[in-house]
Amino acid sequence: MGIGKIDKQKEFIGYLKVIFSILIAIDVSLVAWIFKHSETMNGLEVIVPLVVVVFVTIALIYTNMTILKKIDQLEEM
Repeated sequence: MGIGKIDKQKEFIGYLKVIFSILIAIDVSLVAWIFKHSETMNGLEVIVPLVVVVFVTIALIYTNMTILKKIDQLEEM
């Protein structure tokens, strides 16, 4: 594989790492917000943010798996 394709893979991994960092910040912020406001919220107001946390966490796991796969592909080049 050419150097251009390797550089493209590296750039894509870098892009995914930025997305991963943003998702971590969102996840941590949402969890902190839920804990801070949980006493004043009713059932539905707690469930919606928790569902969002679950989806963001799933996106984190997927992004992490994608990064690891791309790194493995780089090793094969």
